[in-house]
Amino acid sequence: MTEMQSIRTLIIEVLDNEVTMHYREILLHVKNIRQDVKEHSIRARLSEAASRQEVHRLSQGVYSLYKETALTSVVSYPERGPWGDARYRGNCSGFLIKDLLLRFQARRVFDPMEGSGTARDVVAGINQHTSRQISYTGKDLHAGFNLVSDPVPGRFDFIWWHPPYADMIRYSGNPGDLSTCPSYQEYLHRMRQCLEKLHDALLPGGVLALLIGDLRRQGTFTPIFHDILQMQIGELKSIIIKVQHHTASSRKTYQFSSEERRKWTIPIAHEYCLLFGRQMNRCPPLTLP
Repeated sequence: MTEMQSIRTLIIEVLDNEVTMHYREILLHVKNIRQDVKEHSIRARLSEAASRQEVHRLSQGVYSLYKETALTSVVSYPERGPWGDARYRGNCSGFLIKDLLLRFQARRVFDPMEGSGTARDVVAGINQHTSRQISYTGKDLHAGFNLVSDPVPGRFDFIWWHPPYADMIRYSGNPGDLSTCPSYQEYLHRMRQCLEKLHDALLPGGVLALLIGDLRRQGTFTPIFHDILQMQIGELKSIIIKVQHHTASSRKTYQFSSEERRKWTIPIAHEYCLLFGRQMNRCPPLTLP
């Protein structure tokens, strides 16, 4: 029996004996039995058990993946959940997408850069385990859709957009990939084109959720979210700070060329989820330098 199977077995046994036990109680009970196992591993097994219906009660209210969690201006999801493919670098937690979809009661969802399909899987899970029926359209450059040059396929009341953070991670050699832009100014130019298209595809009252992070390269700090806000496209409704967990950069050991650079290199441990509403009288585009 593997470690992960033994945790799953313990969860099932706990629920068989204590049907009224809730998530935190289950977690603490299993942790008390298996003190050698990290808490995040138990949380992950709980999520998997609910999403795969291995334990039916978990999806029906004792512990529901698809119950809305109250949002604040700062959110932290130590686990990404069972959605998408964890091996796909740059994935974000599906819990944020789930909470946004439920809060705004989304009905028509679009993801123009779906990557491994995290948003797609979240929508499918909501439809399966709740009374909601959300339609989903997902596109990606790897499947032949280029947001810069191709039209948005319809109108939507919720758009989730998680683009590359400039060239922080190079996702492909495709010239249409935003992570391959030859310069930061070109990246901003293409980001503006994409943002305009997505904004104009919003239905009245719709929400555009853009997840973006800052960039530090060779000692230079670039606040991408600030530059996007200067484009003045859409009505900024709110900003959510999302704490980052398990990033590749957090596992690296850096060598600094000087003490001065070391002092100023403060690790980036957050992202911004910018929430835009449709702006009926949008300002003319600004001229980028």
